[in-house]
Amino acid sequence: MPFVKASIQRTWDIAGQGKAPGGDGSPWGGGPLMPTGQLFVWLLIVGVTMLFAALSSAAIVRIGIDGRMLRLPSIVWLNTVVLLISSAALGAVQWHVRAHRTVDTLALRLLWIGVGLGLLFLVGQAVAWMELVRAGIGLPSFPAASFFYVLSAAHGLHVVGGIVALLLLFAVRKRTLLFRHRLGPVATYWHFMALVWIGLLAVLQAR
Repeated sequence: MPFVKASIQRTWDIAGQGKAPGGDGSPWGGGPLMPTGQLFVWLLIVGVTMLFAALSSAAIVRIGIDGRMLRLPSIVWLNTVVLLISSAALGAVQWHVRAHRTVDTLALRLLWIGVGLGLLFLVGQAVAWMELVRAGIGLPSFPAASFFYVLSAAHGLHVVGGIVALLLLFAVRKRTLLFRHRLGPVATYWHFMALVWIGLLAVLQAR
């Protein structure tokens, strides 16, 4: 039985040290399954999805019971286009950096465009709020209005977080490999924010 005992001990040592037979310390010698940054973003996306799913479910029920719909200010639709273009700009940055394997002037300009449009989206959302307030539609007016404020505010806060992450990319613009590693997770989150906003509009406009 010495062979069996030695095999069990080796398996225990591997599990305890977080290593495996692969030469690089991974279970099968293939490296980590997913970069840490990307894994963190996907876990964040799961959490954010659960948050907005809960809010959206509550909105559908309350708005359905009340029956009154909110006519969104026209600027909300312009804001949506702005956010989608911002997402496209980030996609262009990803493609350009991947294709040219460098962070050149064009990539940085596209990144600035994405950040600038993200900020413009937030300003536009504030304008939408002011238009509603001027029309006498406040937070406690009726469920559809209340959920517009709540959902847009929650989404806006997450967009602010995305803008901060995008701005931090400029700090590593001269370190191409690190920039590429960070760009992927941040861009994924930004694209996700655009999709979330489309989903929230669908919830608010559903009858």
